Amino acid sequence: MEIIIIFLAFFVRLLPRLIRPDKTESDTWYHLSSSVSIYKNAYSLPGANDGYLLKGRYDYPFFSHWIVAVLLRDKILRFERFIGPTVDTIYIIIGFIYFQHCLEFYNVEDADSKGMYFLLLLTFSITMLKVSTGPRVYSFTPRVFGEFFSFLFFMFLHLFSMNGNSVYLVGAVVSGGLALSTSKFAAQVLLFFSILLSVILTDFIPVTILLLSMVSAIVFSKGHYLRVAKQQLKHMYKYAIYGQYHHPALKTRNKFAQYVLFMKSIFRKDFLKAYSLFQNDLVFLNIIYKNLDVTFALIVICIFPIEQIYIKWILIMGFIMFILTAYKPLQFLGEPDRYLDYLVVFSVAILVWYLPVYIINIILVIEIILYMITLVLYLKSSNNYGKEFLLAMQYIKENVIDKEKYTIHGILGMYINYPLYVLTNVNALAIEANYVFELANDKKLMPIDTVYTNDFEYLYSKYGVNIIVANKRYLTQNMKYDFSHYKLFYENTEYIVYIRKQI
Repeated sequence: MEIIIIFLAFFVRLLPRLIRPDKTESDTWYHLSSSVSIYKNAYSLPGANDGYLLKGRYDYPFFSHWIVAVLLRDKILRFERFIGPTVDTIYIIIGFIYFQHCLEFYNVEDADSKGMYFLLLLTFSITMLKVSTGPRVYSFTPRVFGEFFSFLFFMFLHLFSMNGNSVYLVGAVVSGGLALSTSKFAAQVLLFFSILLSVILTDFIPVTILLLSMVSAIVFSKGHYLRVAKQQLKHMYKYAIYGQYHHPALKTRNKFAQYVLFMKSIFRKDFLKAYSLFQNDLVFLNIIYKNLDVTFALIVICIFPIEQIYIKWILIMGFIMFILTAYKPLQFLGEPDRYLDYLVVFSVAILVWYLPVYIINIILVIEIILYMITLVLYLKSSNNYGKEFLLAMQYIKENVIDKEKYTIHGILGMYINYPLYVLTNVNALAIEANYVFELANDKKLMPIDTVYTNDFEYLYSKYGVNIIVANKRYLTQNMKYDFSHYKLFYENTEYIVYIRKQI
């Protein structure tokens, strides 16, 4: 039965991309370009990603990019949609083995039935399957890897506390090093959780193992992690002094006025507005949807005397970070609900441990319903990329000769030009992820924050832009575009491609 549930877990994560195989998220293209660059660089880390004219240093955590390049090589684009479901399924299997070990250690009765419910709750966990703060399991992203390795870090610490076997500390160091080398957010989780655990448990082992994990990340990455950490601190500083007060996603987050506006929207039957407020701003309400299983687990540890002290405090650590980052001045530390994402295995363990079967069944039914709602929302959500975009890219790749003579630019919404080089092999006017702040200050290039200029003559003289691909819906927003010096090269229902005339 367990094997069937594990296959089901993989299937429900892959299903959205079976229905919409071309629905690749915007951020995923950066991660794909990184993996492609590593593959083309003979599996060594590049100084900067290939194909970007506006290059910054490659200072992103590298491991997920590198391991995908090694395993998938030139098949990265073909198998991208399988990456998240595969890693998540491995995550669930390891979580199941850990849970079974805990049941045996604590002499828990009905271990088999509890194991089955543990797998089912993780299979349909809305914390793992939600679509809220960026892509997770449905597109290639380091987030899935980061959450998995972070879980291993805390799992090994717990196993060491149970039997004192120092081998588990080695596992924690390795897992922590991989987490740090994979995800910037995972680094924040390890840092804050480890410090709080050491303080509350009066045990210096979590902090000590974290420090050793940092050393292992530096050694494992041949010093690359030092560049990652430096860039992350710089990025956090800019968000602390500017981003959290001006970024559209942060300016109104969790303000009391937004809760009032939400209630008014409900009374006015403006449900679309109410949903947008609920999803984006109402942090203390939307965890009921975004992190249902974690929310229930937090309630359980408040009601029952919890024997598993380590798991209890891990959950409390996550909730503390959730509360702290819900308010300024700490919103720059990331989305509050993402700290709860790292608690999912421990949360489900507590639910199965302490709740009667009928309540677990109710939670399972609710989560299945939420998954179906999430699936519909995901499939109906806007998509800058898809079949029509891929057709335009394929046409450019096949019909532009002497590609080194061309530079491609995309009007695709904000500065998201990551896929252009990957799909066409034409150098792109694209901003590497950590280079945005500097370029956003160049008002000649980006007069409206992160929206590129409509001065094509400037782009041609400065950067040699002579191919422009545009999502048609963006040609009627924000700016007016003059294509008089360009001729039509390709067009379909959603995209249009112009190539510069010989003047």
